[in-house]
Amino acid sequence: MGFESIEGVHYIFDRYAFLNSVLSDAGKEKRLDENASAKEIREACTLARAMYHPDRQARSGEKMKREAERMTSLVGDCEKMLLNADLKPLYDEKLAQFRAESPRAVSENGTPIIDMSRTVFDVASLISDDIVDTSDFEARVKAMLQYDDKRAEQMKTLFDTMPDNAQVSTLYRDALTQKLVYLTLLEDAAWAKLGYMNRKEKDGGIILRTEDYMPRLDRTLEEAAAKDIPAAVEKHGNAARLGIASIRLIEAFNPAADSAPADSAENEIVKSPARLREALDKAIAKAQQNFTLRAEYVRDVARQKLAVLDQLVTLTPVRAVGQEQKDQQAFDFYLLNPEENGQQTVLFRMAIDVKTGRAEPPEMGEGNTIADVEKTANLRAGFAVTRNPEISDIMLEIGAAADRFLATRSTPEPENAATAPKPPKPRTP
Repeated sequence: MGFESIEGVHYIFDRYAFLNSVLSDAGKEKRLDENASAKEIREACTLARAMYHPDRQARSGEKMKREAERMTSLVGDCEKMLLNADLKPLYDEKLAQFRAESPRAVSENGTPIIDMSRTVFDVASLISDDIVDTSDFEARVKAMLQYDDKRAEQMKTLFDTMPDNAQVSTLYRDALTQKLVYLTLLEDAAWAKLGYMNRKEKDGGIILRTEDYMPRLDRTLEEAAAKDIPAAVEKHGNAARLGIASIRLIEAFNPAADSAPADSAENEIVKSPARLREALDKAIAKAQQNFTLRAEYVRDVARQKLAVLDQLVTLTPVRAVGQEQKDQQAFDFYLLNPEENGQQTVLFRMAIDVKTGRAEPPEMGEGNTIADVEKTANLRAGFAVTRNPEISDIMLEIGAAADRFLATRSTPEPENAATAPKPPKPRTP
């Protein structure tokens, strides 16, 4: 899964920094910035052309010659942008924006950049009818996990035959865990079909009830279609006005593109604000239409995850803690780390109200073991679940375990459950 990095959208080339590096190599003390005069910029470009002219590197080998050609091309790019009285103010504004908002995406040598510290959204894939091909990624995930659909089905059949066999239960739980991990990674492929690469914000984080998962996913998809698509298309349009980005998304809605060379077609539509606006609006509508169609794959993977969780949670050990009192309403929930040296430490504790479904913010365990907790005098009743380190969305499994625990005591009121506050995500130990 990959895509083309587009200047003005994903990164920007700092032409001042590039020319300053040339001046530095030439031993010049003068430095250029947005306030530099056209004469100063032209002199720097002339010097750079003389230093990196390909003819000077003709005898230096093919590698040096290619580098000289690249540098000469960058100098021409600097002249085109910085010596154009109409484009320079727009470029300076865009450069300042990137420096302030995305400093990691500022290239000082012309090399395209993808800031992998952030989610990257490629709206061009939505405007095209060509869906991002994720088959290679999915195959590599299966190979890495050694995941096999048939094995999971075979283990289910075996468990249905011998549900009380502890060893079979363990094997079935392992198979389901592996499937859940696979589906969690498959979510990345599903979102890639919507144009999202290296997605950081994942649905499923902290939620107390698994029934909240799909509604939350639907809200996320609706917000993405409403906010991310228009914003991304506008970025393409702004970059196209500067002439620093390919605008195939605009060409697709340009009637003259079929009969005119690409460059002239682009220039024609970019120079007309009304036609540019029309093209961008059509691009937004097309992207949102494809987004709606492809979002169903994201939902399908999510439904598969929840189906696996529904099975997995029945095999998740839920351990009773403390002595339940008559009419007890609040129960303590403990998330435990896997056993180590015969002990299980408490990752966090939180109280759950079985009548309302409300949960208090979790208190971190600070190294206490569950054995220490159980020695506490007048310990309030609750339950403990051992976290599964193989599952990145462990809180989904915990939420399902909490649902099962709550269901044995009282049915929470729907209106309260809908507004129940979500506890913050615990620190990873």
